[in-house]
Amino acid sequence: MSHTGGELERRRPESLPVPYPHGERAPQRTAEIAGSLEVAEVVDWPQFASWARGRGVILTGLILIVVQLIWKSLFLAHFFFRQDDFHVFELAIGHGFTWNYLTFVGAGHMIPGVYAIAWLLVRTSLYNWPLASAVTVIMLAAADLAALRLLRTLFGGRPAILIPLVLFLISPITMPDTGWWSSAVESLPLQIAIFTALNAQVHYARTRRLRHAFAAAAWLLFGLVFFEKAVILPLLLLGITSAFLVEGSWLRSLHRSLVWYWPAWLMQVVVVGGYVAVLRVALRTSSVQPGIPGTSAGIWSFISEMVKDTFVPGAIGGPWQWFPSGDAEYAYSAPPVALDWLALIVAVAVVAGSIWSRRYAWRAWAILAAWLAAADIAPVMLGRISELGPTVLGLETRYVADAVPVLAICVGLAFFPVAGNREYIARRQAPVSQGQPGRMAAAAALGAFVIGSVWSVQAYQNVTTSEPDQIFIANARVAVQQAPNGTVVADESVPPALMLGIFGAESDASRVVGPLEDAAARASIHWTAGQPSGTIDHLMVFGNDGRLHQAAVFGQSSVAMSGARQCQAQTGDRAVVRFNKPSSPNTQVLHLAYLAPSSMGGASLTVTYRGVTRRLVLQSGLHSGYIPVQGSASSVTVSGPGLSGVCLGSFQAGIVVPSAQGPVIPSAF
Repeated sequence: MSHTGGELERRRPESLPVPYPHGERAPQRTAEIAGSLEVAEVVDWPQFASWARGRGVILTGLILIVVQLIWKSLFLAHFFFRQDDFHVFELAIGHGFTWNYLTFVGAGHMIPGVYAIAWLLVRTSLYNWPLASAVTVIMLAAADLAALRLLRTLFGGRPAILIPLVLFLISPITMPDTGWWSSAVESLPLQIAIFTALNAQVHYARTRRLRHAFAAAAWLLFGLVFFEKAVILPLLLLGITSAFLVEGSWLRSLHRSLVWYWPAWLMQVVVVGGYVAVLRVALRTSSVQPGIPGTSAGIWSFISEMVKDTFVPGAIGGPWQWFPSGDAEYAYSAPPVALDWLALIVAVAVVAGSIWSRRYAWRAWAILAAWLAAADIAPVMLGRISELGPTVLGLETRYVADAVPVLAICVGLAFFPVAGNREYIARRQAPVSQGQPGRMAAAAALGAFVIGSVWSVQAYQNVTTSEPDQIFIANARVAVQQAPNGTVVADESVPPALMLGIFGAESDASRVVGPLEDAAARASIHWTAGQPSGTIDHLMVFGNDGRLHQAAVFGQSSVAMSGARQCQAQTGDRAVVRFNKPSSPNTQVLHLAYLAPSSMGGASLTVTYRGVTRRLVLQSGLHSGYIPVQGSASSVTVSGPGLSGVCLGSFQAGIVVPSAQGPVIPSAF
């Protein structure tokens, strides 16, 4: 293959006939063969194989990342928006892209990055799960690549870095966080910031170039924009720098780190200080304020569950078993008791083994424990434990998802020497067989972790579902487009699976479903309060399936009427209507049917329920009237001039619910 196509042409004998004497183009197949010859001559396959072998660790890491992204994409397809997601989108719909919007604090979190992404999504395609999932996958890819890059920076291109990489890629305790969109776009940027800021800090410690210090501060700011937990990141950088990048006792190296790298710490203090100043102002609007954690028993229960029942099992591939929430859209860590204690024993053995084999390994575990305490335990204790209780919160894997990248880093620091130091050089010069038992043990542990992780993630999928939410939004999207002109919809709360009642008015259908209306639908549909008032015929309400149903009032009905006309008995201009038994204390609305002659159109009746009087304006003909009421009552009084000419039908006192009869939009097949 030493001749080019041109040389072959010049060596053709003159006596050979020219196959295309008139200049016609050669067949396409001839061109393809010529191109293949040129490519084969250009590519030096032995050299390419040598290049690939020299980058085998990085290529393997990239393959693992691609496989993980495919796996987690399939995992995301199992879920849909829920709870806080709709709250975030509702805020984005109702606000412009302003500073007040970006720094809004609703439940103790200032997350301008999340709000910015949500603002763009709702104006691109509202409630589009594939689009939102694509954002999550992009963030996952960025975190994965940042992890691979940091591990190579810290420990060199040795195959061992694939162990902490795999630990980060498939840890089960990150999966519930990944499947909950608003949580994922908070946590994943923080994970990115952990890897990238530490990578910049390592380069700064090695080179003293200020651009790396600026990069570390910039990545810190990036993390803070998405999650306030990033305020702990400078302490993590300082801990790792002093423990593993500066030699000597930890106390002495800590002092040296502060002195030698003061420009980096100054930049980070400025970033954190500015963030805290803004956060203090923004917290004034928060519905959750820092408070007293509660009793010592509750604190210990929370810490014990978070560490022993959630983080430790997850660190070795658990929890293997999950306890689903009431709506089955989410699940909590619930490891079997035997495996729970086994996980604790394995964790203690791993920590002890690393400390026995390496002098400074204990520092890595101390850094991990400090992160758990400062970033995961303390914020929950100060912000939510008094409100939601310690039992459930301790089993929330979302609260320790950000500790997984720190775990991966600390596992590497506990077992592998940092690239460039004396231990690293000595290990590279040691015979390959010298560490063979350790490699076999690591391979076995990694295999067990992978199997346990896959099992745990599949178990999570088996006990969770988002199908009701998907069905509700899909049907509601069609319902608001098909609703006829003049449709009146009672603004009741959406099912708890979508949004719990703790969100208040934000869980009303008008806030969740209303944004799906286009201009024509907004002109056709009129929303009325959950306690409708006035004469409203064919009132409709959204059911749990997302369809518009005829509304009914569920509760107590009036005593059966006698007579041919089936009208309530009256005494002059007054009627006392009694219920079969007192209505429920939760009663919210009173419904009555009436028939008014044409002469009564525009007249009004006085309706008294539990001593509270309201007026109902009549329309001529047969209609339905609604009166907002509260509490339990055994009767209702109706009065007004000309009442004798009005036929009052049956009364119902209760709450508005979807009726099993009447039209349904869209039609059920």
